[in-house]
Amino acid sequence: MLQILAVTRCYGPGPWFLIFPLFWFGFLALLFFTIGRRRGRGPWGGGGGRSVLDERYARGEISVDEYRERRAVLEEGRR
Repeated sequence: MLQILAVTRCYGPGPWFLIFPLFWFGFLALLFFTIGRRRGRGPWGGGGGRSVLDERYARGEISVDEYRERRAVLEEGRR
């Protein structure tokens, strides 16, 4: 029994030393990107109409009243 333990220890921690943390890192990254995409903030999601409306208002293409009106319509559709 003592010889088996000695042989096992010669090989070191094995591949699990790298695979286990990489698995959890990949899982958390997938979770992060999935939640971000659903909220429109992920690398694949653009943010939809709200971000376009914010950009148009920031550039001065629409007035404050028009911005508020269109934002209210977008929020109504979300409910």
